[in-house]
Amino acid sequence: MLELSDGREFLFSHEAVERVGGIREGEPIDEAVLRALDEAETRVNAHEAALRLLSHRPRSEKEMKTRLAMRGFPPDAIDSEVERLRSAGLLDDSKFAAAWVEDRKRLSPRGKRMMQYELLGRGIDPESAARATEGVDDRDLALELARARARRASRASYEAFVAKVGGYLRRRGFDYEVTASVTRAVWEEGEAEDGVTDEFASQSSAE
Repeated sequence: MLELSDGREFLFSHEAVERVGGIREGEPIDEAVLRALDEAETRVNAHEAALRLLSHRPRSEKEMKTRLAMRGFPPDAIDSEVERLRSAGLLDDSKFAAAWVEDRKRLSPRGKRMMQYELLGRGIDPESAARATEGVDDRDLALELARARARRASRASYEAFVAKVGGYLRRRGFDYEVTASVTRAVWEEGEAEDGVTDEFASQSSAE
């Protein structure tokens, strides 16, 4: 708590006071010092808000700037905080992009191109987005999704199967070639399994 000679009182954090070089008891405080303290307090608050955001999940620089702006912090405080986090290794767009892709592959697979668009939307530059997704195999991901979707798809006709499974893959960002190839492969897998099941049933009946 700072109390001025005119009776005004101000509450600043210890970090904010330290940022302006500290204030000794009895030292005169003018309006310039108050403005510096207020700016320092804003930056302290911005840092605390940023750490709370990072406690939920990693953020890209663009996301962090957007979130802090939504909380009412001025541009200079936001830029200063982003630089502070970047220097501390708490903001790293390349690491964020790599982690984002791994999470997508594990929790909500989709096509490489869609992942790249999502990264671009979060402020990741095109080169970093491309590097983060270079190891993504669209066919493997699509095959995993198609097999899971096929369990709930009608096999009354190939057309109905394609509408269900192929449509789902297209909505997940897979291109036509991958979608068509994977949908056909999963359909044929199901047909082969049905054939084995029918053959086993016939043998059992004969016995």
